This record gives sequence, C-alpha cells and structure tokens, in this order.
Amino acid sequence: MIDISVKTLGTLARGLRVVEAIAEHQPIGLTDLSRVLDEDKSALQRTLATLHDAGWIRPLPDSPPRWEVSVKPLVVAGRALTSSPLPARARPLLGSLRDATGETAHLALVDQSTIAVVDVAEGKQIVRTALQVGQVHPPETSAAGRAICAQLAPDTRAALASDPAALLTDDEYTQIRTRGWSLCEGAVQPGSTSIGAAVLDSSGNPIGAVIVSGPDTRLTPDRYAEIGALVRDTAAELGGGRQH
Repeated sequence: MIDISVKTLGTLARGLRVVEAIAEHQPIGLTDLSRVLDEDKSALQRTLATLHDAGWIRPLPDSPPRWEVSVKPLVVAGRALTSSPLPARARPLLGSLRDATGETAHLALVDQSTIAVVDVAEGKQIVRTALQVGQVHPPETSAAGRAICAQLAPDTRAALASDPAALLTDDEYTQIRTRGWSLCEGAVQPGSTSIGAAVLDSSGNPIGAVIVSGPDTRLTPDRYAEIGALVRDTAAELGGGRQH
C-alpha cells in the first residue's frame, strides 16, 4: 500500500460512502440512509444535494424522494476499463477462451480485499453462467479466490478472507499452485462449476484471475484438466507467463 502523507478530505470520503451505500440499498430515502450510515440527516442532505448536482445520483418521483445511483458511475467505470491496459489485453483472450471451451470466460481483479469481475465473454449456449461486471467473488470459496489465495503466503491469505475458517488447507493451496488452476463446484452458485487461474504481475504477485464457468451438466469432471490447462495458459499469457 502506498503511503500518501497528506490530510484527506472528509467531505469527499463521506460522499463516496454515500454513493456506495445508495448503490447497495437503492432506492433509499434520507431517513433510511441516515440510519445505514449513522450520519446526521442535515449533513447527509447536503451531501445528497451535492451528488445530485454533480450527476452521480438521481431521485425517484416519490415524496419524500428516494435515491438511486445514476448511470454516471457506469460511464466512468466503462471508460476506466476500456483504457486500462490489463482488461484491454484480456478482452481478445477471454473471447478465445470462451470459443475454445464453449463456456463463459471472465476476468476478475484484486483491489485490496475485494475480488471483482471486470470483463466477461459470455458463453453462447442458451443455458449458461451469467456474470455482471462488478460482481464480487468470495476469496474463500470462488475459483478466482482460491486461485489467488494459492499464490499468497498464509498470513496474507487470511487477511484477504472475510471468513478465514472457510479457507482451504495449505496442502490444498499447494496442489492448486502446482497444477496451475483452481476449482469451485457449486460453492458460490448452485449448479455451476468454475475453473480459475491466477494472473501474476512481473514480481509474481497475484493481481487477478481468469475464470471459466458453466453449468455442472456440461462442465463435468472429465473436462476439468483440459479446461484447467486452457485457463492456466490464458492467465499466464495475460500476466506475462510467470508462475510459481
């Protein structure tokens, strides 16, 4: 983590917390939002007015109004992902992985303690795994989380997890690291199986994961090794090929 030794802006931090809370609970009114954030109503009302004026939130035609997030965060996120080098390089690779496996392929990146989907190449089958950009993967049980945790030291792994007791054993993470891919059989989404591989930076640190997901009726155990190898190779190409 970079240490920036300057005084932070409390009003800006409050505004960001408000946007996040509205996104999680929308539509939500002032009274409920005040309760969720444990904030004073008058100060919160000024923050809402400022965010509305800047175009980040919008009121529903209720009285009193309830608030929801506008499309502006989506526009900003879309521009960021389009211009970010890693997702841009991943897009054609995800498409190729989707075509090779017949299943949905996606990229998830690590941001502090969150593993979030940043791009998806949806499978072309009528019945397929559906994911949304911004969806969060649990570190303990998801294929992405298990692949990433396998590349971390035990103490760092525990710090990433929201429920350290749900982590796999050290031997299981060693097995994932050795073969290069992880497995999730219905632990996150019943009836869906996912296979993931960590994307490593130039220093060998995990920065994300490439994942293939599909219904367990098609992504069956006899296909695990084949798809695992494809996912592993795609992640290695995206991360520069370094594995350990």
